[in-house]
Amino acid sequence: MNTTVGEIAALVGGTVLGDASVRITGLNGIREAMPGELTFLADSRYLRHLETTQAAAVLGSRELRDASIPIIQVDDPRQGILRVLLRIQQDLERAPEPGMHAAALIHPCVTLGKGVVAGPHVVVEEGAVLGDGVVLHAGAYVGRDATIGPGTVLHANVTVCSRVTIGARCVINHGAVIGSDGFGFARHGNVQIKIPQVGTVILGDDVEVGANSAIDRATFGATVVGDGSKIDNLVQIGHNVRIGKNCIVCGNAGIAGSTVLGENVTIGAGAGLTGHIEIGDGASVAAYSGVTKSVPPGCTVFGYPAVELERGRRMQGSLRQLPDALRRIKALEARCAQLEGQLHGTPEDDS
Repeated sequence: MNTTVGEIAALVGGTVLGDASVRITGLNGIREAMPGELTFLADSRYLRHLETTQAAAVLGSRELRDASIPIIQVDDPRQGILRVLLRIQQDLERAPEPGMHAAALIHPCVTLGKGVVAGPHVVVEEGAVLGDGVVLHAGAYVGRDATIGPGTVLHANVTVCSRVTIGARCVINHGAVIGSDGFGFARHGNVQIKIPQVGTVILGDDVEVGANSAIDRATFGATVVGDGSKIDNLVQIGHNVRIGKNCIVCGNAGIAGSTVLGENVTIGAGAGLTGHIEIGDGASVAAYSGVTKSVPPGCTVFGYPAVELERGRRMQGSLRQLPDALRRIKALEARCAQLEGQLHGTPEDDS
């Protein structure tokens, strides 16, 4: 990064208060920023750090007017910093040259779009279809009859199994596996018999899958992830799961087979969802919750077993009071026993 405050303001549609010629060589948080770096202020809780930051300039809201360093005022600081990050990413990630590396193994019966890139040790099997501008980084594998949409990027060591369909402009991060067998077994006596998994996986457009996540193929039919949904790292999505559009599934979450997520659902980190339930549109599951029943649209659930958020908080609060409550109960029991002894002993004492 080597630009000026004024050039950044033009990029984000902002207004400069102070010296627009100050040079910016990096981006950092308000507490960590060093001389020459741009910082940002999107949360009033960090306003106190503006007096001590070493940053060369700050990007903030239109209300931010008083600082010892140049200010770039914008309508929405988070959107502004996002534009800066996208610019930095473009500078850092040089687009690979179209073409096939000499160490890539591409079956002759593969349909290739324009500008496809295949890095070293990429393998693409017979019948696969790669759309325009697809990028396959080192070690990526595309199975037989799989389809990869235009502009999609498979990072290093991604596995896309046979007959899987991935839409346009998707990003599949390092080590993810799309289309491995679903976890299906049937007990016969004392033996577990594997149920054939003959379905597929369909990812919509603009889907992102995090590193080392796994999306299982359906037993039959399809496991589906809708347009615009984002899957974090180390997520397990079971067979025949259906995820709607624009959902967020955070790291280490697990979704068991045949569960259905509506649109705009958020699943927190480490949450576990049992199979054959439905999570309604706009619902949220808090981190590390265990969901055993369907969740209505727009509802937020928490805890294990997951319940409506406010009820869950009250339950957790009650648990913290439990030791004191038990002591009071024991004291009351002892007092009751004492009173009963006195009551039953009164006639004998009078005689």
